[in-house]
Amino acid sequence: MIKTKNILIGGGIAFGLYEGVRYLMNMSRLNSELETSTSASVWSVSLDGIRLRVDILLKNPSGGSLKVKYPFIKMIYKDTTFASSDVKDIDFELGAYSQKQLDPIYLDLGWASLAMKAPDMVKEYRKDGQTTITIKTVTTLNRGIAYSRSDEIKLGAKKQG
Repeated sequence: MIKTKNILIGGGIAFGLYEGVRYLMNMSRLNSELETSTSASVWSVSLDGIRLRVDILLKNPSGGSLKVKYPFIKMIYKDTTFASSDVKDIDFELGAYSQKQLDPIYLDLGWASLAMKAPDMVKEYRKDGQTTITIKTVTTLNRGIAYSRSDEIKLGAKKQG
């Protein structure tokens, strides 16, 4: 009786370890297979500041569907975060072998705020007509798998002459 009980406990522990490793491998696979395509542009410029538009396309090249949390966006210039999006508690399904274009995310940045948070970026943009920033996309897959990706984006158009 005691041997049977020990065998059952040992089998349960072994099965739990197997399932745990399998779950971690699936999480790693999902994180590496999801693709994001991010673009950003200066949407408008006013006396108050600039409005940036960020477009995100999510791509699922795998055979399984994903539940994806609406992404959080951070805009970074030389290791300084100068803007971020609102956090939204919205989940959506991304089917197998499919993609989804998200609604544009708009970020309003005042000139005073930009000058304080990223003065070198403002100088570079004024001088060259463009600047390179990093956009970090952060989300959660299947209600527990963290996903993040950083993309280098050029804002503006290079000045001629």
